[in-house]
Amino acid sequence: MHRIIKTHLNKFLSEKGIEEKDQSKQFELFVNHCVVSRFFSGKFDVRDITTTDEDAGIDGIAIIADGEQISTEEEIDALFASHKRSIEIEFVFIQSKTSDKFEKKEITNFGDGVFDFSSEEPEFPHDDILSEASKIFEKVIENVDKVKSGKPNASTYFVTTGVWNNERELEAALKTTQRKVKGTGYFNNVESKIIDRDELIKIWSSIHQPVEAIVKVKGYVPYNEMKGVEESYITIIPAKNYVDSLLLAEDGKMRGGIFDENVRAYLGENNEVNKKIKSTLQDETLKDYFALLNNGITIVSPDVRVQSDSISLSNYQIVNGCQSSHVLFRNRDKLNENTMVTAKVIEVDNPDIVNRIVEATNNQSHVSNEKFLSLKAKSKIVESYFSSWNEDCEEDSKIYFERRDNQYAGFGISDTKIFDIRTVARAFASMFLEIPHTSASYPTQIFEQSGDQLFEDSQNEIAYYAATLALYKFNRLFNSKKLPGNFGKYRWHTLMLLKYVINGKTKAPERNSKKMNKYCIAIIEALSEPRDDHLVYFERCKDIIGKGGWASKDRLKRSLHTSELKEIMRKEL
Repeated sequence: MHRIIKTHLNKFLSEKGIEEKDQSKQFELFVNHCVVSRFFSGKFDVRDITTTDEDAGIDGIAIIADGEQISTEEEIDALFASHKRSIEIEFVFIQSKTSDKFEKKEITNFGDGVFDFSSEEPEFPHDDILSEASKIFEKVIENVDKVKSGKPNASTYFVTTGVWNNERELEAALKTTQRKVKGTGYFNNVESKIIDRDELIKIWSSIHQPVEAIVKVKGYVPYNEMKGVEESYITIIPAKNYVDSLLLAEDGKMRGGIFDENVRAYLGENNEVNKKIKSTLQDETLKDYFALLNNGITIVSPDVRVQSDSISLSNYQIVNGCQSSHVLFRNRDKLNENTMVTAKVIEVDNPDIVNRIVEATNNQSHVSNEKFLSLKAKSKIVESYFSSWNEDCEEDSKIYFERRDNQYAGFGISDTKIFDIRTVARAFASMFLEIPHTSASYPTQIFEQSGDQLFEDSQNEIAYYAATLALYKFNRLFNSKKLPGNFGKYRWHTLMLLKYVINGKTKAPERNSKKMNKYCIAIIEALSEPRDDHLVYFERCKDIIGKGGWASKDRLKRSLHTSELKEIMRKEL
């Protein structure tokens, strides 16, 4: 393996806490992380998209629907049950080889695997990852009336550590793969791409480098000085330049991560507001009035530099204007030199001020998702509580609640110790709401499923810390292979059982009870034992789960299985 690739691979393994010994599997995980990060900027567990050995010629598969990674059948059902129409769906297929060359046969076999995946009766073996993806695919086909263009899109990526030299025979194999996948009739736009050593290095580097851009402006006016705000301007930007400079990535897609602080994801072309924005851009008599008819964009950045006719931005976030930006991006061919965008550009690094800007610029209607919940008083208290524990505990037990996306970027903290608000909610819901089946089924919809029971003002914040610490310790033991490979899918059910294994089978105190503090301290102290002595508690959970019979992925999502495990626990403890 090329030395530079090896260096980046080792950094990836270290950041993710992965202790896989097989180099080919290491490379698969690395490649899958890099490729899918081009489509989805949020946190995801790369093992959820990486297949096992019986992989039908597919090493990784990800489904991206309206900007969210979909990993369960229940999630796609919930999406189709929503008000959304014209949902943009992308199936991403990946094949990785550590070889330093490209081979026609391997490219062809990969195409055969993708073709077989979309068949009504696939011939190749499917592991749990591909089986779940296949179920999601079937749901998409059943609901194509709600999918943009009537079909999902597909992208295939064949990756090696070699150098791509556009050999005619290999080009033909790649085109054959594209034609074969397109020929299924199930996909609208199909792209088949090669990623070689240099491109892979470029992708990995782009993930870790700050997002920077220089945008040309027609004019700007500074706001008056404000405490905590370094600089702020109201500016007019040519719409085409706004798209090309701030939104468009090198691969022709929308830049990833620039809307992480925005509380609303793109709502689709059929959204009434977005329809009006699009109609304005398509009307030759109205597009020149766009800046007057549109509410404008709000951009925050920790580093803003103004030149005579341009503004330089680093690590910027578009905190308001997600809908307008997406419509502009999708209609960029219709923009002319007179189409302008009004934008507020704010240099600020104070998270509290950023939160106020986000809240103030996104108050048109209630949004019940993690973005607004991250602004709730309780979530801020939970964040502070995590920090208070980190001041006194051993390094091995330090964990971080990432209430705001990427707030710990650049701090040198291992990814394994950082938990976003969605993951903290899933851990709490599993351990104390005792709904691990919901955490397993609805990883992107936990707030919609149980939002009224999360981050309540009356709840004791120690419960969130204890549950997340338990998840961290589980992941650490699992990654170091001190827990068996088939046990990973039981992480959420283990959290539910763990509190009983440590505290006894007595029901946990009410979540707002003073007794909850003592109850959780017992969990924290047990999990803080040195030298992985706490492994015994997880092994006890494993024994209880084993007595219930190892469940399929479908069974794990059922409340009945949760009840069965609780009953076994009562008999065993």
